[in-house]
Amino acid sequence: MMVTLYRKDDDGSTRYVTITDRQGNLFGYPTLTVTAGRDFFLTSERHFTYESAGELQKALRGMIDRRLKNGFEVLYSYFRHQQFRGLQQKLGTTTGTDVDTVAHSGAEPRR
Repeated sequence: MMVTLYRKDDDGSTRYVTITDRQGNLFGYPTLTVTAGRDFFLTSERHFTYESAGELQKALRGMIDRRLKNGFEVLYSYFRHQQFRGLQQKLGTTTGTDVDTVAHSGAEPRR
């Protein structure tokens, strides 16, 4: 899973946030990685580890909801098939294919 959000600030700069669920290894705890910054090359990265997939999903929803309320918009999202279905529907990224990918710049979903 990967979700990239962006927001235009008053000074004209763009702030980006990318949230992924990549894990350090196959046997590790569920992990979210949040990368944020004004430039894709100058970012900060934070890792959040959870006891269960349920806790991860709750935290993911909170992270995204909080940013959407603060004026961020979805730039890109990718979900594996049937992963986080409720969140996919909220972000408008369901395509009904094995790989759900949408670039939110007006482009059609890749099939």
